[in-house]
Amino acid sequence: MAKAKIGLIGIVGEEANQDFWGTMQRVAEIGYRGIEAPGGLMEGDVEENLKRFHGLGLEVLTVSTSREGLRDDLPALIAQAKALQSPRATVWWAPCDTREAVLADAVLYNEAGAKLADEGITLCYHHHEHEFRHIFNGVCAFDVLAEHTDPRALAFEMDIAWITFGGADPVSTLRRLAGRVPAVHVKDLYGLSERGQFTAVGTGVVNIRDSVQAAIETGIEWVVIEQDTLRHLTAFETITVSYLNLKEAGLV
Repeated sequence: MAKAKIGLIGIVGEEANQDFWGTMQRVAEIGYRGIEAPGGLMEGDVEENLKRFHGLGLEVLTVSTSREGLRDDLPALIAQAKALQSPRATVWWAPCDTREAVLADAVLYNEAGAKLADEGITLCYHHHEHEFRHIFNGVCAFDVLAEHTDPRALAFEMDIAWITFGGADPVSTLRRLAGRVPAVHVKDLYGLSERGQFTAVGTGVVNIRDSVQAAIETGIEWVVIEQDTLRHLTAFETITVSYLNLKEAGLV
């Protein structure tokens, strides 16, 4: 069975704010190999920070941006991604309230994504549940965005929990997006009755195994553990359990 490399976003943010390097070392010792948007690297000597980061066996998986950042400050985003040797820049949110708004965003992503691609950086869009729940003429907002963006300009960082909570199937969604998903967020939910029922990966109702396997089979490089809010475990307990559950399943 093919396996993916495992990365991390969030969860240990408070710990990193108190002791960035101690936290990064513990994360690496657990088995993580990449971090998304590690802000602590931009403090002080960025080049030396990155050498130390790489020395722990960690990579920067993406830097953060927004629609406003793409529109108004693209050179700064490119400079940050290059300074951190990040292969990707990710937009984390867009409202997608109307079809016209989604189409306008698609134009922006195509234009900015093409410029980023020229610099060797892949622009990604990270969805939540509303892109699957907002329906326009029988087509969800996410599918409108995917249809009207150039795969050479925009990739997707999918989240199997948000796909599930949005009422779609993560396995089939990932399969039909084959080639456009370099990384997938893996998080779990202990229930679907209301928003925010997060739990450690492998302890909830999300179809983790089949979703990650589908992601691997369609060419993703990274699975990225995320949990928006903690449940019963501490931050380090959460990232340890989540990592070990994926490792026990033979997926990472």
